[in-house]
Parts: sequence; structure tokens; C-alpha cells
Amino acid sequence: MLVIQLRKLLNVSSLRLIPKVSQAGAYRLVTGTSVDPYVLFTWLRMCDLLTDQHQISCPLDIDRLQDKIPLIKELMFEDAARVQFGLKGYFAECGIKFVIVRHFPGAPVHGAIIRNNDGSLSLIMTFRRKLADIFWFTLFHEVGHIINGDIEDRLIDYELSKNEAENQADRYAANTLIDSEAYSLFMKSGDYSLDSIQRFCDEQNIPSYILIGRLHKEKYLKYHQYSDNKVRYEFEDTNLMTGVH
Repeated sequence: MLVIQLRKLLNVSSLRLIPKVSQAGAYRLVTGTSVDPYVLFTWLRMCDLLTDQHQISCPLDIDRLQDKIPLIKELMFEDAARVQFGLKGYFAECGIKFVIVRHFPGAPVHGAIIRNNDGSLSLIMTFRRKLADIFWFTLFHEVGHIINGDIEDRLIDYELSKNEAENQADRYAANTLIDSEAYSLFMKSGDYSLDSIQRFCDEQNIPSYILIGRLHKEKYLKYHQYSDNKVRYEFEDTNLMTGVH
């Protein structure tokens, strides 16, 4: 009975076909990345089911998405529930279905962007890592892919995958979160005290955890420094396996 339910849920005639389907090219597997094709296929199918439940009336509008960036950034000051609700609404106005799902071991995915038959996009993010600075960098990385025109059918961002498109999306995320010229001037000052960080963030209208996270990543601060100022999100868990017993 479980096998029959899974076959119906995953829309395959045989579970043995999953490795062939998942390696057909649309998923852009990355060399050196450990991916279980069964887990990846199941994760993507569950994401399809979730986004199918999300009805939006607006077509994909890249210009509107770019105009929404300042409003999206304001959500960085909100709690996890308001972040999740706000992002879903803003993206829907741009023709993008947005969902946050749990990470599956065997599918080392940060996010996925899927072009739907109705012309909309689906933007799916995982919450394996609950640090808010990582969440926002990953979100704007995915937005960078959309704005840069990297989406043909579906794009899956695997952990540790790097190429020019990924590098460009990284730069977009970094420069969207923190103005590049202002950041350069801050770095030249050499003052990474908490007071200096807070002043800079007040001037840039960003939460201090964004700058602290970047300084951690770029190794200007040790990870224990100002770690109490970082924020963790606890997003509402979406049960991808509802109906399978």
C-alpha cells in the first residue's frame, strides 16, 4: 500500500524509474556533489505539490520584482512568521510562488527555481541552516538568478556548487544586502567593534546581524565574536509527506 501511495504521489509508474528521471538533465546535477536521486526527485515532487496549492494571479514581472527589493529588505527586521508571510505576498505580486520547506538528507539543496506551465516561477528555499543572515543571503542569491535570467526550465542550487552564474548571483546577493561602496569604506576604517558595526547598519538601514554574518564569512571576525547578536529563524514546518502513511 505504501509503494502504491508513493507512486501516485510521485507520479511515476515504478519507483525504479526515479534515478533515470532525476538524471535526465533538467536537474543540473553538480559533479562532486553527493545527491541521492530518490531523495532529490521526491523533494522536488513534494515542492511541486506545495506550489500547485499556491494560486497566484499575476504573471512573472521582473521589473516589479526589482521594485520590491526595498520592501523585501524591510522584512529583515521582522520575526520569522512575518518574514514568511511577507515574502509569500510580495513574490506573488511578481508572479512567483514562494515556499519554504525542510531540508532532506541526501538532497543538499539551498533552493530551487522552477518555471511553471502558466508562465509563473516557483521559488523554493530550504531552512536547514536557521541563521537569518544565511537565509537572506540565500534568498537574494536566488533572486539574483531570476533577475540575471538564469532560469530556463528549473535551476537547483546545490551546496558547494560554483560556476560563473553562481558567482554572479553571490555578488548580487552581497551587494543587495549591503551597498558595495559603503561596505568598502567601512572595511577601510578597520574598526570592527560592535559600536562601529551598529552605526554602519543604522546608516544603511539593515539589521546588525547581516553585517556580522558577512564579517564572519569573510573571516574578519571569529565566529564566536558577537554571535549573541545573530538571529535564528524558526519557520513554520510544512509537512511534505501529508497523506502518506
